[in-house]
Amino acid sequence: MAGTATPIFPQTVKNYVAQILNADASNVKTLVTGAANGSKIEAITVASTDTSARDVQLVITISSVVYVLTTVSIPASSGSINSAPAIDILRNAQWPGLSYDANGNKILYVASGAVLGIKSLATVTSGKEIDCLAVGGDF
Repeated sequence: MAGTATPIFPQTVKNYVAQILNADASNVKTLVTGAANGSKIEAITVASTDTSARDVQLVITISSVVYVLTTVSIPASSGSINSAPAIDILRNAQWPGLSYDANGNKILYVASGAVLGIKSLATVTSGKEIDCLAVGGDF
């Protein structure tokens, strides 16, 4: 994309999803693949039906190299029962070094060809799941 003196905004609103199941063990699940001109992620929410707390990692793959971005604890049943809210990954204290948009909200840019993934560090309980939703857009 050529440089410009005018602001550039995402052109296509996207909801990216990934689901981690027992069969996935601790393998990385693709959440976002950067679009041709890149993607902007404005929120990442994780919910779990697992009755055990799980640590999840967000990773980014660039040129076949996997980089760990952060590890966040997902409490048991987060987002699936009223007393345990879903976890907002971008605003979590475990990930303080993110960029901010003009409104002061944390954001994450995913470059063209880069792949943002998520994985559980321990296998999810059989019959349970961890669901992840990223909201943003493609440039």
